Amino acid sequence: MPTLPPKQLEMVADQESIRNLPEVSLPIGYVVRGYRPGDENSWAETLQACGFENWNDVEVRAYLENDERRAGSRVVEHSDQVVAATFASRKSEEGVLDFVVTHPDHRGKRLARATCTEVAKFFVEIGCLSVSLFTDDWRLPAIHVYLSLGFKPVMHRTNMPDRWAKVFNNLKEAGREHS
Repeated sequence: MPTLPPKQLEMVADQESIRNLPEVSLPIGYVVRGYRPGDENSWAETLQACGFENWNDVEVRAYLENDERRAGSRVVEHSDQVVAATFASRKSEEGVLDFVVTHPDHRGKRLARATCTEVAKFFVEIGCLSVSLFTDDWRLPAIHVYLSLGFKPVMHRTNMPDRWAKVFNNLKEAGREHS
């Protein structure tokens, strides 16, 4: 029987943490905004560049058919291209940051921080009690961003404390400690 990958790590932030998030300044030439028709192709290209190979413009358009997801999702545009994005999904009273991506050519510019902040604030504005996300143990730069935004690990499985201890150790070794 093939070995299945481990369940993703889950993180959650409460309303108060999200309300206190400062606005993110982006470099000149980058702007965070909502979805616009015509974004689908470059959004799909960014998803593909980040390892989500099955996405294309049709998939992005279909994923955005939900009115709330379309209204809450955010992109960062640069030279008329989507170079970072976060979908806004929801489960019950909880918002979900979904498919957080930054094109590899544009990393290190706080773009994911901007899209995550804007999507999280959207959820609080519409009354969500918390915002969650799922990620993988090896996505250390992303986890560092999520922790700095006030997201906390969810210990929903017996192996989570050990996995999170390894993540925090790896963050420390990578010089991305979180206090």
